[in-house]
Amino acid sequence: MEMETRSGILRIGRPIIVSLAFSLFLMGQSSPGVSGLLSYLLSGQEAGEWKTDGPPQEFKGEDLYLYIDGGAEIYREYGFAEVLVQEYKDREGTRLSLEIFRMTSPESAYGMYTFKRSPRGAPVSIGAEGQLDGYYLNFWQGDFLATITGQDESPATRRGLLEIARAVAGKIRGPSAAALFVSELPQSGLIKTSVRYFKGYLGFMNNYPFLGHEAFGFQEGVRGDYSSGAALFILRYPNEESLQQGFPAVENALKNDPKSRGFKSGKGLSFQVNDNRGKLLSLLAVRNLLLLCIEDAPGKEASRLFEKFVKNQ
Repeated sequence: MEMETRSGILRIGRPIIVSLAFSLFLMGQSSPGVSGLLSYLLSGQEAGEWKTDGPPQEFKGEDLYLYIDGGAEIYREYGFAEVLVQEYKDREGTRLSLEIFRMTSPESAYGMYTFKRSPRGAPVSIGAEGQLDGYYLNFWQGDFLATITGQDESPATRRGLLEIARAVAGKIRGPSAAALFVSELPQSGLIKTSVRYFKGYLGFMNNYPFLGHEAFGFQEGVRGDYSSGAALFILRYPNEESLQQGFPAVENALKNDPKSRGFKSGKGLSFQVNDNRGKLLSLLAVRNLLLLCIEDAPGKEASRLFEKFVKNQ
């Protein structure tokens, strides 16, 4: 996913480096209270060979739009409170950028982490969960999500990413339980690094952009990919009644989509249809939960996953 910043287009999680003059201007515009994050920055011996490169930048609430143009909404959907950005460099001129996001809850921090991590990344034992991918590293712990970004994939950069991440994680305290709702996914065959937790429309659409607003009365959701090639979504609605009322709109939207094929109703609140990519989409309502499985035909994996889910309830 890309976003536009004052320095151009970049991928979410890869911060911008602004001029010193602009940084000072933004610091003057920052909301009060953000400076509490300063205690998580590295200084003195704990910073090792890394020295700060310019002043920190602080953004709180809607000030995030000054920093991330086009990508701030997803942070706010998960529950954004504030962010502190600090640039570092070593004696050899290697530069790293640290972003420390304080989210509104551990669930929000975990969810944003799952949004940003890559299926290609390597897990690292930093914080509650961390991942190193190329020249950037993400981890979450407590209410916090941290991203450290380098300029290349050199050994010096990768060493610095790990050193700074470990030092920052050592300063963070608080409970770090992942979103409980994630445990609803059947575990057999689940690819752990594929799990995505989301709390609204943007998170869902980033994972499956072929279903419209009809499905978005849910409160939270999770996606998991399986070794079989299938993907399973579970969406939690406020109550069973709200799902029953909203289900026909989802059904009609897919049934009447000119790009969909082979619509077939099932028992109760369930149906199957081939979406506009030719994938078989199976939906089933269970109490206040909507299960959605995406796979290649003929759809045997959906039946297996749905059966396992129901047995675990």
